[in-house]
Amino acid sequence: MTLDDDIRVPFGSAHEHARQIVADHGGLAILIEAAKAFTEDSSVLSEICATLARLSVRNEYCQDIVDLGGLNFIVALLADCIEHQDLVKQALSALRAIAGNDDVKDAIVNAGGTDLIILAMSRHLGNAQVCEQSCAALCMVALRKPENCRVIMEGGGALAALQAMKTHPRESGVQKQACLLIRNLVAHAQDFSRPLLEMGAERLIAEARAAHSDCNDVAKAALRDLGCHVELREPWTGQKGSLAR
Repeated sequence: MTLDDDIRVPFGSAHEHARQIVADHGGLAILIEAAKAFTEDSSVLSEICATLARLSVRNEYCQDIVDLGGLNFIVALLADCIEHQDLVKQALSALRAIAGNDDVKDAIVNAGGTDLIILAMSRHLGNAQVCEQSCAALCMVALRKPENCRVIMEGGGALAALQAMKTHPRESGVQKQACLLIRNLVAHAQDFSRPLLEMGAERLIAEARAAHSDCNDVAKAALRDLGCHVELREPWTGQKGSLAR
């Protein structure tokens, strides 16, 4: 119900369905209570985390999940089930989604969520999906939050992301999210540029840019904000004179 998968219509109803589930039927509270009732069932918990992520379509819904105890539950779930790859992936997806709210970014940090995200990525470095979701979650937590960037850097988040890039050079999702994370880390804190460059960020980002066309823009932005030389070309400069009819 929350996926726009009907190709017969120009505009889907996924957002409205999500609103109805949350606002008209109290879906968030029901899901969080259900999660508490099935603490030993990893498949149920995975589906609940995935559904919470899909329902986090508005700023206030992200905050509602925190207020209902959902953030503490997800963080505890990550800590208790860190070895369960599937569940970890969905829990990371939920954290990524609710971090769209700026206040929730800080709540995730204060709850110890960033350390667990970094731990999950390090523990499952061979799993591309976990690495992608970990980088994406950290990317959201870092966005517009210099102090959160410091927490991520000091916790080894940047190093873990670069390790993920080395481990999965052919996975464009991992490469793209890692580039976005690096850019967010230095966008408002230039003092992080030197340590990132010393970790080998420039070479890894350049390799991602060369290997994956969909990484080109984010890679260039990351290199630019790191202070590296980037050749910027206009895709179309136009021609002088009138248009031919």
